[in-house]
Amino acid sequence: MKAIPDVFVVGGGFAGLQAVKALTRRRPRARITLVDSNPYATMLPALPDVLSGRINRNALIRPFNEIISPRRVRVLTDEVTSVDAPRRTIYGRQQSYRYDYLILTSGSTPRYYGFAPLKGQLHSVHSYGAANALRNAVVEQVRSTARCSLVVVGAGYTGLEVAASLHHGLAPNGVQFQITVIEVADEILPFLKPTERQAAREFFGSIGVDLRSGVSLQRYADGTAELSDGTRVENALVCWAAGMQAECHNLTGTVERTEDGRLGTNDYLQLPAHPEVFVAGDAADLHKGDRSVRRAVNFAYYSGRTAGRNVAARLAGRPLRAFRPVDLGWVIPLGGISWGRIFGGIPVGGRFGLRLHYAMAGFRHFGAADAVEFYKTAFNLSRRPDPILP
Repeated sequence: MKAIPDVFVVGGGFAGLQAVKALTRRRPRARITLVDSNPYATMLPALPDVLSGRINRNALIRPFNEIISPRRVRVLTDEVTSVDAPRRTIYGRQQSYRYDYLILTSGSTPRYYGFAPLKGQLHSVHSYGAANALRNAVVEQVRSTARCSLVVVGAGYTGLEVAASLHHGLAPNGVQFQITVIEVADEILPFLKPTERQAAREFFGSIGVDLRSGVSLQRYADGTAELSDGTRVENALVCWAAGMQAECHNLTGTVERTEDGRLGTNDYLQLPAHPEVFVAGDAADLHKGDRSVRRAVNFAYYSGRTAGRNVAARLAGRPLRAFRPVDLGWVIPLGGISWGRIFGGIPVGGRFGLRLHYAMAGFRHFGAADAVEFYKTAFNLSRRPDPILP
């Protein structure tokens, strides 16, 4: 190994930033480099609020140079296209990089299951740019078309949040906007109690959202969405929220992957065949016991911290620590209502759940000034600092 090893962190989300912070706190004798396709970090859990107007969009991103000291960490804006683990090389659009240790925290991208529109664009809210593109498309459609429609594919957390957020954002303007949410499974949110699922259906019915289960998108072209139940939705935008897959940049080497592309690691978050490569966040198949955990900020945050600490330990010749996920819970914010479980299963909901969601987003934010924006919304759910329409 070189006198001063090179440690690369690929991906600047929750896991990547925690890995970098864990490394810099331990001040290892190493060059630390963070590579991301954007020059900023994104508050991913709040991206559906691009459509609600409840959060100023400027508070959803934070430049890396305002989070990380450039004297201690080199930040490169480059799109990583592949990683060759045997050669310890990262290939980007701009150049290639050699590493001694790699922490892969590259997150997730939408999973399309082979579907592609014949003509037109499938929107999503998986990134700041994508969420803004959907918002701009909605505004353009409202201003140019008498009858406006959005078809949301997938009735999981994200799909339902998109539908509720858009309704919340457009309701004050009295805009007639048809929102249809389709789910290929027979039931929505199967992890909720039957009474809660029924309450969710009733809530969406009360705000005029057409929620259909057992239905898929068959065809999309020229603004017309054709559904498997024979329905044709005209003048439609489509937002894809039917699933995610790990973005692991064509990793070459001996690796195990889950069906959705997450990488199998040992207890210390290393690739077993390539122990100089650590994986955290959505890119890793994180386990609690014998079960994979869901994609969540909490698991990304703490797995990134563990990966950073373990690389620092390797550099110092100290023992590594196993990652043991702790599930702090979840909340699904749906405009005017919510459902969730915290601390091992305690149910939360209603406006209290909404306030908790925004308060926790503020607590986990990358910058204090931007965190205040979330705290303001937690205390005043009716505020709209960034209305989708003037």
